[in-house]
Amino acid sequence: MIVRQSMNDWPPLSDFPATIGRLATAEDTRANRASFLLEVNGERIGSPIEMPLPCYARFIDHESGDRQRCVLFQAEEADGKRYFGGWLLEEKRQIVGLDTDFEIVAK
Repeated sequence: MIVRQSMNDWPPLSDFPATIGRLATAEDTRANRASFLLEVNGERIGSPIEMPLPCYARFIDHESGDRQRCVLFQAEEADGKRYFGGWLLEEKRQIVGLDTDFEIVAK
């Protein structure tokens, strides 16, 4: 889902390095360009999702219905699931979830 809104109170996307067009590496996670590595038995799996990164989004708490502002900087898919990694702006911490856990926010 894409939600339109003013970005005046959001930080610039240039503040968030992203992993684009490739699977994230351990170095990407250390450098905060990625939140996760998809692996099975120590082997990398999946493929990058083609989408503009970084991007504004809202993380959805499905139990409470609350939505938190975040910036997504990683998108990969494996085994029929789409995984996103990003930064929760108010909590100042990384987040990992499925595509159904986020709403993309457009200007």
